[in-house]
Amino acid sequence: MNTQSLRLLASIGLIALVLWLVGPTEIMAAFAGADPWWLLAGFVCAVSASLCASLRWHALAIWLGMDASRRTMIVAQWRGITANAILPGGTLSGDALRALHLNQAGSDLLPATASVILDRLSGLWVLVTLSLSTTALALFFGLLPAGRLPVSALAAALFAATSLLTPFLLWQLSASTRRHLPARFAALLDTVHQHPRPFRQYLAQLAWSGTVQIACILAFACGGWAVGMALPFWQFIIVAGPIFIFATLPVSVGGWGTREAAAALTLGLLGVSKDLAVATAVLYGLFATLQGVLGAVTFIKSAKP
Repeated sequence: MNTQSLRLLASIGLIALVLWLVGPTEIMAAFAGADPWWLLAGFVCAVSASLCASLRWHALAIWLGMDASRRTMIVAQWRGITANAILPGGTLSGDALRALHLNQAGSDLLPATASVILDRLSGLWVLVTLSLSTTALALFFGLLPAGRLPVSALAAALFAATSLLTPFLLWQLSASTRRHLPARFAALLDTVHQHPRPFRQYLAQLAWSGTVQIACILAFACGGWAVGMALPFWQFIIVAGPIFIFATLPVSVGGWGTREAAAALTLGLLGVSKDLAVATAVLYGLFATLQGVLGAVTFIKSAKP
């Protein structure tokens, strides 16, 4: 049995275990009472996040010296979502397809790969920063009871500051050490360091990724509000960090299983019942799956003679 099959079985097994532990009847009851308007709003936010993500990637590719059109990268973004929805490997499958698509559009494979890696890291970097900084503020101002989360306000603030400064630290570290790395990694870093104005690009990535992550978290929150979860938006920002990161782990298909397990654990810390937490995570996964269907349409159209 190959690795992809094992990941598929692990994803199915994990989500089956989560559903069994929480109770499929309770989860179905949450779905039955879902507000359709909040569901529509969640899907619109998810689509907006994907569109902004493709524009963020385009801005990064331009900085790296590539000349791909926005349309090319928007199509590649949605095809990547399709790959993530149906192939094992978390987001790795979609990212590989995005790099290949950009290469086929005329960009060299090395900078195309660098753009995808940096784009993915940019999203995770801002997600972590948003989640930790909101956690620090909530604990500092007493919006959450002490001991509710497994971290202090000071620790969360220090981690958030470290996360915010990480790109600068990595830039300096990679500049001084890349010559000592294997040739493939050194060449990949060279494609980044040969471009000017890194601070301007840092601010651009911060702005783009902030927009993308807020739209993603809004989509997740709309799913929660649809099933009756009474949490303010800032609490969704706190839990989005671990939930979204677990969904990207390369042990599942489309984040199924890992996302639901993380949602049950993290939202449980805020007093949310496990059935509503899992139902919200499933709805968020369905938003991505529907976008994957849209991406599949582009494959069908391009295959027509």
